[in-house]
Amino acid sequence: MTLTKLACPKCRRPVPEVYWRGVDRVRCPSCETEFEQIRFPAMEARRTIDTAASIQSGEANCYFHAQNRAEAACDGCGRYVCSVCRVPMGGKQLCPSCLEASGERRKLPENQRVLHGHIAIVIAILPIIIWPLTLVTAWVAIGWCIYGWKKPASITNKHGRGGRWRFIVAGLAAAIQLTVWAFVFTRLWLK
Repeated sequence: MTLTKLACPKCRRPVPEVYWRGVDRVRCPSCETEFEQIRFPAMEARRTIDTAASIQSGEANCYFHAQNRAEAACDGCGRYVCSVCRVPMGGKQLCPSCLEASGERRKLPENQRVLHGHIAIVIAILPIIIWPLTLVTAWVAIGWCIYGWKKPASITNKHGRGGRWRFIVAGLAAAIQLTVWAFVFTRLWLK
């Protein structure tokens, strides 16, 4: 049986099987980083079964692997599947085709999100240091406020609820900058 190699996400070195076989939390022996392993059931399943034994006993073969003995019937389409192809999902046994078609694949947890409110504030306030840039960045900040208004807030509660105040501050700062530019241009025009 060919084993899949597991690499440490930090140092990218291969982790010997003895460290990760049968556990969910793995510690890299090289850099001591601890990480979570999400195991696919087929990784621990036997890959092949003696063809002669399955034919002699009169048992069904896997739809996808003719050399493997079938262990279950797919609850979606009825195809016989081996231990490599069988995917337990929500109390059902599915084949890879039905799993792909059903869209029931587990969604991975979201671990990052763009903080549009922070970006809008930076675009509106930081260019004040180099004030001629505000003629352009004020418009960009207003556009970013409109774009990011309906976008989801932060994942953490630290910035999650009530995060729209950043859009309001950025929009007001940009509006003030544009008002000052309008005043400057009218003064120059009327001279």
